[in-house]
Amino acid sequence: MHEKRMEIANCAQIEVRGQSFVTFDVAMQGHVISTIDAPLLSGRILWSHAAIHGYCDFDPRERTELEAELGRILLGDNAADNGERDERPGSRH
Repeated sequence: MHEKRMEIANCAQIEVRGQSFVTFDVAMQGHVISTIDAPLLSGRILWSHAAIHGYCDFDPRERTELEAELGRILLGDNAADNGERDERPGSRH
């Protein structure tokens, strides 16, 4: 059975009045299938308040995987902001 592999692309995080927001594309097999704009709370996506454009039927496991990948990307960005380099192969943001 072929397992689908989703990836995050074009990720950006902003802060407005103390609230963190993230926007990112979800790609599968090289094609963008969805764009998600959502508030973050303690590093977690508030799915109930997310605006999802395109494919939106993510199951709980897929949402957890997307949050984990988003966390890795955002931690990599924070490390780069602090003068550290992101040494992960294939890193994309």
